[in-house]
Amino acid sequence: MTNPMASVMNSSMKRRGSMFDGSLARLNPVGSSTRTFGEDPTSETFLIKKLSTRYQNTYKLEPDQRFECGKVQAIAEQVLMDYLEDIEYNVAGCRQACKTIGDKIVKAVQNLGYKRHKIIALVHIGQLQDQGIRVGSRCLWDDKRDNWVCAFYEGKSLWATATVYGVYYE
Repeated sequence: MTNPMASVMNSSMKRRGSMFDGSLARLNPVGSSTRTFGEDPTSETFLIKKLSTRYQNTYKLEPDQRFECGKVQAIAEQVLMDYLEDIEYNVAGCRQACKTIGDKIVKAVQNLGYKRHKIIALVHIGQLQDQGIRVGSRCLWDDKRDNWVCAFYEGKSLWATATVYGVYYE
């Protein structure tokens, strides 16, 4: 005769691995306008990273060109204004707009010649209603060589913020 407690214990005491459970990983639901693209294999930046060449360290402690906040903020504001000027808020469109605007900002800032800075752009878009929002970030970096810029856009039906980080690496 089988013991009913033994079957309960066996089903509740399944072995768990120490690795991340991949079945729980998923992107945000369709109704959300927030999405991370760090692991998106269709992203242009993903393909560029995959094909890029890694060089040895030069042990150079100072950048050739400092991260200029004024120029980068002007670029971020211009990209936000150009892309969002005639767009109405909708969830699916704004999700793709965050990705596109972020990629455009990174490419435009890289064209300024920052060869020794990693450029990161975070874009947030939301519906303009009578609400408030705070976007915050924490970073561990060298305040002499690294910097950041924030740009803001407000249209008829949406708002957007773009935060651009320039992190020096050797």
